[in-house]
Amino acid sequence: MLNSSSHPAFLDEISPPSWCYETRFNGWNTPPDVYVSPYWRQFRAPAPYLHYLLGILYIALMVISCVGNGMVIYIFLVAKNLRTPANMFVVGLAMSDLLMMAKTPVFIYNSFQLGPVFGNLGCTLYGVVGAYSGLGSAFCNAIIAYDRFRVIVHPFSKSGMTMTKAIAMLVLIYLYITPFALLPAFHVWSRFVPEGFLTSCAADFFMHDFNGRSYIVGTWFFGWFIPISTVLFCYARIFLAVRNHENQIKEQARKMNVDSFRSNAAIKSSSAEVRIAKTAFCLIVLFLFSWVPYITVAFMAGFSDPSLRRITPVLSMIPALTLKASACFDPFVYAISHPRYRQELQNRMPWLCINEKVEATTNGTCDEVSKTTEHA
Repeated sequence: MLNSSSHPAFLDEISPPSWCYETRFNGWNTPPDVYVSPYWRQFRAPAPYLHYLLGILYIALMVISCVGNGMVIYIFLVAKNLRTPANMFVVGLAMSDLLMMAKTPVFIYNSFQLGPVFGNLGCTLYGVVGAYSGLGSAFCNAIIAYDRFRVIVHPFSKSGMTMTKAIAMLVLIYLYITPFALLPAFHVWSRFVPEGFLTSCAADFFMHDFNGRSYIVGTWFFGWFIPISTVLFCYARIFLAVRNHENQIKEQARKMNVDSFRSNAAIKSSSAEVRIAKTAFCLIVLFLFSWVPYITVAFMAGFSDPSLRRITPVLSMIPALTLKASACFDPFVYAISHPRYRQELQNRMPWLCINEKVEATTNGTCDEVSKTTEHA
């Protein structure tokens, strides 16, 4: 068992305040088969109440995410009018968020046991599920943005989206991210090790050789930079296309000396497109909120001097929390923005008191992305 006597005395002087940490050092109760980075062993173990607090917080996040994403999957799959290729990407995002929560019970149990109870195998499985769900969510956001871009910016494109294409694209996403999930599991490219509180696992960011640092850079570029660039490009083009369309209509109306010559359907269609663009933009802001802390901590850990101790166990848990929070936000943002989804919720779960107006969902132009994608 590891205790403070096995560490230099000066570590006691630079450790965090006693109210935040124990007198024992990190890794004191770690199973023999679990590798703990020497970087984490120089910190005193987090106080038990911090573990319990995180465990309770994760229970709340898990419940919210499971309820929200479960409702999204249920409604989009059982309602025939919502079973479109575009909405399959929404279902794919919800499934990624649920997969992210599938590992949460392990973290909760570890938190109340103050350490990694399930050993090296449990840590590896935790890391694999985390890689698949985290990167899968990133690329689902990207593919949703591309689908919106294709429908709104190029509505007359001959390359239509079918259900088969949508499912194939989702399968390709997970094939693409498989190396980032499985290679660390077999210690081929980085490795999955406990992080911070030693109750969760991720890639070893303190592996300061080419193997470890190349994984950080590779994950950042191929797993984060590419999808975020796709999302930003698509939403920027959507915004510009909608703005230019509105300006053209206003200019034509001015030349004809009329207030507006668009039909009510066209007005509703345009407003729906703007609403969809705003919703997608909100999702990417949430995506940035969830991923920027993770990428920042990874680069700080992988490319800074370990002796500076810039990453503390408490700080290392913030990215994990923001990622879990994004899995809670996604389904509710879609629920707010999708009138037909709200209508189905009202019909199938009246006790939720949605009170969506029927007129908002019966018009054929209220779900332009799904309808246009289906008939493109």
